[in-house]
Amino acid sequence: MIGKSNSSSKYDRPNCNVTGAGYFPVTEEDLNPDRIVGGMYARRNQFPFMAVVHRLLGRGMISQCGGTIISHRWVLTAGHCVADQPRQFLVVFGDIDKSRVGYNFYQGPGTSMMTDSGFLHPHFSPTINDVGLLYMPRDIPFGEAIQPIHLAGKDDTYESFNGRMGTVIGWGKDRSKSTGTRRLKYATIPIISNSKCSMTWGITSNKHICTAAGYKKDACQGDSGGPLIVLEDGVPVQIGIVSYGDASCPSSKPGVFSRVTGYIDWIQEATGIRF
Repeated sequence: MIGKSNSSSKYDRPNCNVTGAGYFPVTEEDLNPDRIVGGMYARRNQFPFMAVVHRLLGRGMISQCGGTIISHRWVLTAGHCVADQPRQFLVVFGDIDKSRVGYNFYQGPGTSMMTDSGFLHPHFSPTINDVGLLYMPRDIPFGEAIQPIHLAGKDDTYESFNGRMGTVIGWGKDRSKSTGTRRLKYATIPIISNSKCSMTWGITSNKHICTAAGYKKDACQGDSGGPLIVLEDGVPVQIGIVSYGDASCPSSKPGVFSRVTGYIDWIQEATGIRF
């Protein structure tokens, strides 16, 4: 992976306004951790902010990630999902079933776009500043199945979220030796303190957030770039981006996420959006 952005990281895209945010058919019951063992399959429209992010490597090969819609033109993902070349991506919105996604095409009820506009945090490394953005060539069509996520903002800067339940969502592996799930899955896991997480991983307090190990559910390969969310007054709010963890799934080590509030200034500068 590379550790700096190239010329495509110039912030010369037009400003985008978040509209249509706020409709999410998700309830506390949906995210009840007592009902989740190793993750559950999502219902259609349950997480309308989710995006499939496939980086096209050539010869039919892909690098698989997830992402979240944050405006009509922007998708938030992990830095390591956009760091390497080639920067050509197939991004799919409004579907929970990846069996309809091909190498460079999509045949399903949602919407797909190709983009080569990947933006990488200028101080990216695999374990810190692991944040990236994708700019879409046209507006993402919002509707019942496609909606932007609310991001944690400056008011949440000093919120640790320690002890709260966070939900991670993605199409990654559902066990270490699998190739990934075709249907979108989610799991709800306790969020732990950064001091506890630091016993396993060397993390930076304002740049990371971690989920507990030992619950037989966590993010795995292919989930990178997807969200960690909490509910605020019934509305999903993204507080983390899947970054790294142990290769074993489920793991005996905490899962590590890029903390959204640690990068909100960069996201605003890159996109022109104010959160």
